[in-house]
Amino acid sequence: MAEVYRAEQTLTGGISRPVALKVIRPEYSESADFREMFLDEARTACTLNHPNIAHIYEVGEVDGLLYMAMELVTGAPLSTVARTLHSRGERLTDEGLLAVGIFTCAALEAVHAHQELVHRDVSPQNILLAPNGTLKLIDFGIAQAATNRNLTQVGTTKGKAGYFSPEQAMGKKLDGRSDLFSLGITLYQLAAGTTPLDVNSNVTERHSALVKGKWEPLERVCPGLPRGFYAVVGRSLQVKPEDRYPDAAAMREDLEAAALGAGLAVGPSSLAGYVQEQSGAFSVIPTGVKRPRGSLVGVPNTPSRPREPAFLQKQPVRAALGVVTALALVGGGLVVWKGLQRPKPVPHPVTEVTPPTPPSTPPKVAVAEAAPRDSVPPEVKASPSSAPSLSEDEVVPVPKPGRERTRRETRRPSPASAPTPSVTAKTPAPAPEEVLTGEGVLRIKATTGTAVEVKLPGRGREALPISIQRMAAGTHTAEFFISGGTTARCVVKVRPDRRTVVTFDGKSCAVEYL
Repeated sequence: MAEVYRAEQTLTGGISRPVALKVIRPEYSESADFREMFLDEARTACTLNHPNIAHIYEVGEVDGLLYMAMELVTGAPLSTVARTLHSRGERLTDEGLLAVGIFTCAALEAVHAHQELVHRDVSPQNILLAPNGTLKLIDFGIAQAATNRNLTQVGTTKGKAGYFSPEQAMGKKLDGRSDLFSLGITLYQLAAGTTPLDVNSNVTERHSALVKGKWEPLERVCPGLPRGFYAVVGRSLQVKPEDRYPDAAAMREDLEAAALGAGLAVGPSSLAGYVQEQSGAFSVIPTGVKRPRGSLVGVPNTPSRPREPAFLQKQPVRAALGVVTALALVGGGLVVWKGLQRPKPVPHPVTEVTPPTPPSTPPKVAVAEAAPRDSVPPEVKASPSSAPSLSEDEVVPVPKPGRERTRRETRRPSPASAPTPSVTAKTPAPAPEEVLTGEGVLRIKATTGTAVEVKLPGRGREALPISIQRMAAGTHTAEFFISGGTTARCVVKVRPDRRTVVTFDGKSCAVEYL
């Protein structure tokens, strides 16, 4: 369908940058329907800005040929990584599999945030992995025509068609749930070394198995993975879209929960060291995790041991050299966009909070201690403002009966009024602020419909949504940066015993504890 070249794009002022230039083959470019679809979707994809998406700088047409200039990602496609590991009888570690799912879901969240934008071609070939562990989703705007063409050609039973959803194979209208099915096939293939449909020998059998959901569950083909991972893959591969996850965020959250349940800390470094670059060539580093044979026995819940990213400790990552001669690009004046890499979470020290000193003269309050009926004074008055106000998160201990001493203050009544005894009690010292220790899971997302970045203490600016598996418990200030220059701040309390979910609407934050 297309040929990819390494090229140099000249910008204003003689500045140039390396790009990946995708040129659509003439047999596709000749179709008026394809050209219209390609240009419309590719222009929309140009607006996507996410760390796990390869940015599209420019789309256009020159001499009847359609082209797309994209961010040049140094690394190898996951299809190459999986094929090399498979030839050694190995696979990605459990942490690596979960990281691929989590980061790809995060990219799809950004894609599906645009109305009716569907990737349509999620597969290991279109997910690039850099030596430093950065994962990038590529190829937008060309999959719809590829779907229609592949379905009418004989002999195209392998390759991209193996990652179609049932509705995509039948030519039905697609939404984001189709991409989630394709991601489920991708995760299945990365774990097992084969897709669910590879056992079928021809296109008719594959199509029938796809629309009927006839394939072996992943736990039978590749035992030994975390149970939560099997559940996510199984739900994403439901034949009916309504039986799958409603969106990429829900699938990602379940993958994060699976990682947490398996005791795995998935982060930016989880995929580092699989790919090594040297002198412009890329190689795949052995993982040491053997791919087990399929079995019908019970599935253990013992995750593989996380792999040490030794490559990053030995030498720095160098820029990749091109594998194809560069072509000249037309156009210019584009803004350079660089992918953001999230640093590792930095634990924050916990500060002991000293209780404030109680006021020297306690206010008058009503006595909380019960008294015999016959000893109750005719009237007891207390100022409503005398009781200390409590915030929602403060906890005040209830004093035991008899521990607080009360003092009765008697005033000489005036001749014109009846006696009105007044009772005072010492106000207990305000409870100390709750001190939270340990680490918790923090997820921050936005509902603004525009690109939003957040900056947390000890971390750089990161594009939303983000999920931090090990965030220091306690109170943190989150600073939000909205496209257009608007900023906002929210104070977030991360709890160690629950998942903290923060939703930013452009002005304020709503916090949930799940």
